[in-house]
Amino acid sequence: MFAPLKPLTKSAAGSRIWLIVTLIIVVCFAWEGQAQEEIDILESLAPSLVITDPDSVPPPMPIVDEGEYDIVHILLLGSDTANPLNAGRTDVMVILSVNRTANTVSMLSLPRDLYVYIPGERVYRLNSAYGFGEQRDIGGAALLKQTIAYNLGLTIDHYARVDFSDFRAIVDALGGIDIAVDCTIEDWRLTTPDLDPTIEANWEMFTLPVGVHMMDGDLALWYARSRRTTSDFDRGRRHQALLRALWRRINDLGLTGQVAELWTQVVGAVETDMSLQDMISLLPVAAALDSAHIRSYTLRPNHEVRSWLSPEGSSVLVPERAALQRLEETMMQPPSQRQFVSESPRVLIVNASGFGALSRVAADRLAWEGFAPIIADESAPYQDRTTMTDYTGRTKGSSLSLLQRALRIDEGRTTLEPMAEREVDFRIVLGGQYSACTYG
Repeated sequence: MFAPLKPLTKSAAGSRIWLIVTLIIVVCFAWEGQAQEEIDILESLAPSLVITDPDSVPPPMPIVDEGEYDIVHILLLGSDTANPLNAGRTDVMVILSVNRTANTVSMLSLPRDLYVYIPGERVYRLNSAYGFGEQRDIGGAALLKQTIAYNLGLTIDHYARVDFSDFRAIVDALGGIDIAVDCTIEDWRLTTPDLDPTIEANWEMFTLPVGVHMMDGDLALWYARSRRTTSDFDRGRRHQALLRALWRRINDLGLTGQVAELWTQVVGAVETDMSLQDMISLLPVAAALDSAHIRSYTLRPNHEVRSWLSPEGSSVLVPERAALQRLEETMMQPPSQRQFVSESPRVLIVNASGFGALSRVAADRLAWEGFAPIIADESAPYQDRTTMTDYTGRTKGSSLSLLQRALRIDEGRTTLEPMAEREVDFRIVLGGQYSACTYG
């Protein structure tokens, strides 16, 4: 649908690699593997963690126990304005927890509408904390750190913030990014990016269908921010999909080893309290990481958060503090080597849907859940329904139910063929009725 953009040279791209080189190198593809299946709601809730009136100031959240681990928490922020006189709203908030003892990384996306107490202010949306801090001269990042510590029990060590216009420029400087879109999105979009957004005639309804798309900076930002036909939870997931795509593109350009050389350009393009030494101290973790040591988390409706109507009549998300604390405690614990093996089953994907892009879309969906997908070279005649063959023979600790749920495969279309000596654990044949949009 979109023609590939002409890649720039390393030096040209490097002049705009703000957050990518400084922080995504730390994550090192941190968006592979969704560990939410491990999170259970606490059977008994401590009284200090129960919010009976979401509009009243709650007690501070207990600081999460990090045990004997050396963990660095980095807050990544995306702002909706480039105006130096207006702090705007912080619409992208991601916490990276880098465990320097175990060489693991966890990532947590925070919803913009999380309804929390902002110290010195009131209970309000989390994405307003930065602006309140700027108005009070305490500093937006400082107040946001305080807000996260008070409500989530996590002490933020560093932050990095960028506005959306810089994000567009970065994607364009990299020559565009490749995204597998699994849910059709429809929303208003400027006919061309340079038009006046205050004029109604400059807008059109735009549809991005399921498939693999090469995105320039403008489309990537639209994809990240769209809300009309999707939820705030899905927006957080799409932010992570964009970061995965940026990481792949940076690897293709060979830019990951140039932190020291690019640092001057980095600090000129991003607001951060990290020093070059801070960044260098994290590089050993990046060098030792593999996909089995990386986890990705989002808050789930009716689990870690629940819907609420604020006094102003706004729809917000109230944290379920006990469940949130349990999730954060799980984030601090690196998975065992046994878990690494069991959580990365190999899945062969054969496309019999008649739509070539679906195999890549399904592969990305499975990678998000912690599977190791392999797209088959073999061709297959068209079939209507998706089928699966399970070669593991496992009943206890099997990933079968998660796989069925992720791709919405009927139990009656799953065949068990235990095979001790096997190259893959599961074989999926995608049918024409496969629905790629399996979230929600």
